[in-house]
Amino acid sequence: MPATVSVGARDDHWEIAAEVPVQIMVNGTPFTVMLATPADVEDLARGLLITEQVITRADAIEHIDVASWLGDVQVMVQVAPDGLRRERLGARSVLGNSGCGVCGIDSLAQLHGRHLPTRAECVAVSDEAVRRAFVDLPDHQPLNARTHSVHAAAWCDLTGHVLLVREDVGRHNALDKLVGALAQSHRLHEPGFVVMSSRCSYELVYKAAATNAQLLATISAPTTMALQWSAALSVPLASALRRSDRCEVVRFPASSHPFPTE
Repeated sequence: MPATVSVGARDDHWEIAAEVPVQIMVNGTPFTVMLATPADVEDLARGLLITEQVITRADAIEHIDVASWLGDVQVMVQVAPDGLRRERLGARSVLGNSGCGVCGIDSLAQLHGRHLPTRAECVAVSDEAVRRAFVDLPDHQPLNARTHSVHAAAWCDLTGHVLLVREDVGRHNALDKLVGALAQSHRLHEPGFVVMSSRCSYELVYKAAATNAQLLATISAPTTMALQWSAALSVPLASALRRSDRCEVVRFPASSHPFPTE
């Protein structure tokens, strides 16, 4: 299924990014329906099962089949029984839209009841590396170059070279696709950092923690909830500040009390 729809007849016309329902099935059981760009949907399913902690390890996925019908996409994932957390299959029983990674969660108890992964202390990523990644990111966004409407999630090495990018109309979908692609290439434990073409929200911090990201850098600043989860998950945050023709890197302190009870 194409990821864009062409409009206009001139050579300089824009294309429109496709957004379709993508149903994810796990061992024959419906898990969720996401509104997403119909590209790299295998990566989307793989990454979502990892970040939503439905599977205990990346190699628990045995195979993925994709089918489409009348514009809808169905991704059927087969997971080894010993690698499946069955209690997590009910965590997203309703539609998850392209704008918010929390959509589809039934209650705040599910949000705060998630397992927080143990992470080693991150190494410092230099401002130069972050600037290099932000400058190079547009060259790795072919879908956005045609549509001007989709987000990108990029995996960069510690020097700021962009190694892998996934795009989607939803920022959290783009990051799930990136996590899935890293898992497929056995690179989830590789040190690096994530660069996003969006603001920094809670779900991006949580999903980035599924990788060995030493930093999450976003175009726009984080929310207060993102800062709370940054502290809880030990994922440092940074954003880009454009000043004239220069990109400056802004670092954000994390709260020492990430989840106040009152």
